[in-house]
Amino acid sequence: MTARRAGGFAYIAAIVFLVVLAGFALAALRLSESAQVTVNQALLGARANQAARAGLEWAFYQLKAPGAACTAVTAAPPDFIAETGYRVTLGCDMQTYFEGQTPAGAPLEKHIFQLDATACNIGGACTPTNAGVTSPDFIERKRSASICVTVDGADCY
Repeated sequence: MTARRAGGFAYIAAIVFLVVLAGFALAALRLSESAQVTVNQALLGARANQAARAGLEWAFYQLKAPGAACTAVTAAPPDFIAETGYRVTLGCDMQTYFEGQTPAGAPLEKHIFQLDATACNIGGACTPTNAGVTSPDFIERKRSASICVTVDGADCY
């Protein structure tokens, strides 16, 4: 009878060993899935950051035109959805200062533009509410910059 008990104990030990081994395999699988999600989020974030930067660069180009105002940027923002899959919205605030004189003796008018570019990859506007974010892959990045331009489109000094 002792021989039968020893044989039964071996089966139980083998089943426990298999359950523990399956637990380790499941933990490794979950860790791998978590790593993939993290890499995906980092990649999407980097793309959103570059889309926001492209929006700022586009705005800088538009504001270098003589007599440009914020409406040159906010009235028709760039459409990067087809190329990148990211929507970019731009905000602009302009302050006007008179500093120094032109060679002709007139006051030198300078415009300082404060720009905010927000890029997001899903949906309409890039200002989500908690109810508006329906995907775990939603990414939004915001970049800010300023530029100083004289009224004739030259750089400020």
